[in-house]
Amino acid sequence: MTTLRRLSLAAICTLLAACGSDSSKHGQSPEPELPQPPQLEFEISEAPISLPGIAASFAADIAYGDAERNRLDIYLPEDCDGPTPLVIYIHGGGFTVGDKGSAHDSFADQIREFLQSCVAYASINYTLLEVPEADESIAPAVQQGGVLTSMEDSARALQFLRYYRASFNIDAENVALYGVSAGAGTSLWLGTHDDLAQPDAEDPVLRESTRVKAVGALATQATYDLLRWEAILLPVTEPLESILGGTDIPTIATTLGVTNYMLTFLAVGSVEDIYSDANEAYRANVDMLGLMDAADAPIFVQNFTTGFDDPLNMLLHHALHAHAVKARADEVGLESVAYSEDPNFPLSDPSEEGVVSFLMRHIR
Repeated sequence: MTTLRRLSLAAICTLLAACGSDSSKHGQSPEPELPQPPQLEFEISEAPISLPGIAASFAADIAYGDAERNRLDIYLPEDCDGPTPLVIYIHGGGFTVGDKGSAHDSFADQIREFLQSCVAYASINYTLLEVPEADESIAPAVQQGGVLTSMEDSARALQFLRYYRASFNIDAENVALYGVSAGAGTSLWLGTHDDLAQPDAEDPVLRESTRVKAVGALATQATYDLLRWEAILLPVTEPLESILGGTDIPTIATTLGVTNYMLTFLAVGSVEDIYSDANEAYRANVDMLGLMDAADAPIFVQNFTTGFDDPLNMLLHHALHAHAVKARADEVGLESVAYSEDPNFPLSDPSEEGVVSFLMRHIR
């Protein structure tokens, strides 16, 4: 869709709204008109994937905020009947590496499937954590704000796309999220967190809702309250206790040499600070299991087999995280479809539904 066509669409919508029923004719005062978002200007460019027979346009590196990595790419289906639903992809990388381009590289078939069903598709970047080396001071890293900084960027990207719904021809009521690893956890966090909208914010983007219709979590973590991982992972850490030094997460982090990563993630300067009242509140705010209730977005979760040759990767993406998400969803009465490909901790769903089908079922 060209910029001119989008401008024409916005003009038509404005005209139709102006020609609507006049309540003052029936003895009532007309409703006050809310200010409309300005038209967002962005450039259409060649898509990074082939789109054979698919009518769609692509725009890259649209700024959704002021931070350096506040950028998104978006595919916009054309020739659709009205505003289109939206799927947002959030990349993985432990909140320290990764890029929105991984969507184009790894999920091209899924992108094409969404576009063929008249679903827009966005892929976002977000601020990454800078973790000091083991022999460096953790103090500067604490100022980054921890994992919340990265996830709040993703929340803003969602709000930005909703605010400029007319510019993108998006149905803001029908939005789903999914991602891999860190992106999966972020999707879970947004899907379970209370609405982050700030109705009185000076920035109109922040007034938009962060609630969504469905989330997909691939190779996810169950919660970002890292202390809860001890109970979740106990079936695999307890047999390895003599190697790991214990089953509690701070001890395991020390054994694996990732203590500074753990502290940066939780925005604290020492292991002792993790147990403070302030960090208890922080951890509660990033605890997807604790936040989850029956009114949240339905969840698709799928974790894969990981080997003992890479213990950190194993603990970050173990099938037991998927089990924990599924168990909590069942406990609170939230719809979920869950899979684990670990033969020691299998998990399947009789529907055999995949992530694309699951997300589209909730937004179309």
